[in-house]
Amino acid sequence: MHTTMLRSLSLLTLLGISSLSFCAHSSAFTEAEEAVEYRQSALQLMRENFSVMADMVRGDIDYDAATFETRAEAFYHASHLPWDGFRDAGENFRGDGDALPAVWENWDDFSQRIEQLKSDAKALSEASASHDMSTIRSSFMSTARNCQQCHDRYRE
Repeated sequence: MHTTMLRSLSLLTLLGISSLSFCAHSSAFTEAEEAVEYRQSALQLMRENFSVMADMVRGDIDYDAATFETRAEAFYHASHLPWDGFRDAGENFRGDGDALPAVWENWDDFSQRIEQLKSDAKALSEASASHDMSTIRSSFMSTARNCQQCHDRYRE
């Protein structure tokens, strides 16, 4: 698990650095395939961190406060990354991704869900510092519901 966490944090760092360099440009991506690859990588990073937390919340693996906090913090930071990959060159382009056309047809709703996810991820990261599983579970379930609702509507 330590190797997986280091790999996740390394990917998060690389994605964060690459997203910072994109801020200086008017368009983050010139090729649609790059945009899809970027958003898929960022979403995979989110999924990997969330899965470990889910296993702890369900009791499938022992709760480890330090690991949970690290994963929650990584999830929070990763929750800011994938969305540029849905705009500019990635707009209306699915490639081999799972994004449905509804993402772009309902961009305002999708954007609101993104903002809610960021807020939920921040609350989860803050709750993880409490080391109180009932506080953590409540925040985790709120985040999970938001994720599921978005997947149900916008993911194949």
